[in-house]
Amino acid sequence: MRAEGRVTVADLHVDIHVFSEVPGDRFVFINMVRHREKSRLAEGPVVQEITPEGVILDYSGTRFLLPRE
Repeated sequence: MRAEGRVTVADLHVDIHVFSEVPGDRFVFINMVRHREKSRLAEGPVVQEITPEGVILDYSGTRFLLPRE
């Protein structure tokens, strides 16, 4: 995945996306691994926020949206 042409990250795929108004109830499966907000992916990015549209990730100070599918 390329984020605005500035950052290169391993291929990431949202497998399951669960959004709730209660932040503690939110979770995603990215590349078949379960994550919550503030967790770090093995590929490097940190899950900043799980939104209705997908997952906002931070990688080396660059934030980008990984859309749900």
